[in-house]
Amino acid sequence: MENCGGFIKLFRQILDWEWYDDLPTCRLFIHLLLKANYAERNWHGQTIERGSCITSYATLASETGLSQEQIKRALKNLTKTGEIKRIATNKNTVICVVKYADFQGFGFEYNEQTTSKEQAENKQKTNEQQTNNKQTTTTKEIKNKRRLTRQEEIFNSLASKNLDKYYSDVYEKCDAYGFDRIDNLGAFAIAVAEELAAKKKPVSITEKKKPKKMTEKQLEEQKEELRRAWRILEGDEEEVSEEEVSDEEVAELRKSMEELGGDL
Repeated sequence: MENCGGFIKLFRQILDWEWYDDLPTCRLFIHLLLKANYAERNWHGQTIERGSCITSYATLASETGLSQEQIKRALKNLTKTGEIKRIATNKNTVICVVKYADFQGFGFEYNEQTTSKEQAENKQKTNEQQTNNKQTTTTKEIKNKRRLTRQEEIFNSLASKNLDKYYSDVYEKCDAYGFDRIDNLGAFAIAVAEELAAKKKPVSITEKKKPKKMTEKQLEEQKEELRRAWRILEGDEEEVSEEEVSDEEVAELRKSMEELGGDL
């Protein structure tokens, strides 16, 4: 029978062990620790307890590179000092490491359980990480899709009113306001675009030249000044030469009086 995988505990106290300087005995004992079952097993209808193994002189010699005489002497040494005991049957020989529990104790089982637990935890963490990554990817995809849908809705709404040239400004304002707060994105976008269009609408020449509104007193004073100027032109007051008043000035005076709503 062979045990593959796993490990054994080998304490530094073995340096003080009485057989440590006996190379064949020390080598064989460590080999038996490696071969011993770490858990009870059944083999060919026979129960092999924890810390025991089925073997023979020839097998041990082949596995360790020792001669059979060295194997016999080493087994005798280990039996004498109580490290092992041999149980002979009509079929084979069972060698049991007497203090296997002391050498390996619950530490081996604990390590095995810990390893399994760590593997389970690592697997769980890996699964959780994969799930989180998948959720993150899904969330990003949803956000990207939602953003594209919003962009299309805003652009199409503006295009229907020939306001698509304001798309960039409208999208920024919608984003700043908060898409979640907007019930009807299309209507909201159009309203924002119309407001922008109104602000950017050029002022007409008439609006630019529209005179500042005067008080009634200021208006009367202006009219009186124009009447006086007209009388001068007509020769009713101080004489004015033709060189001093041109036809263009006369026409301008008439126009000014008409705008003020007065009679000359």
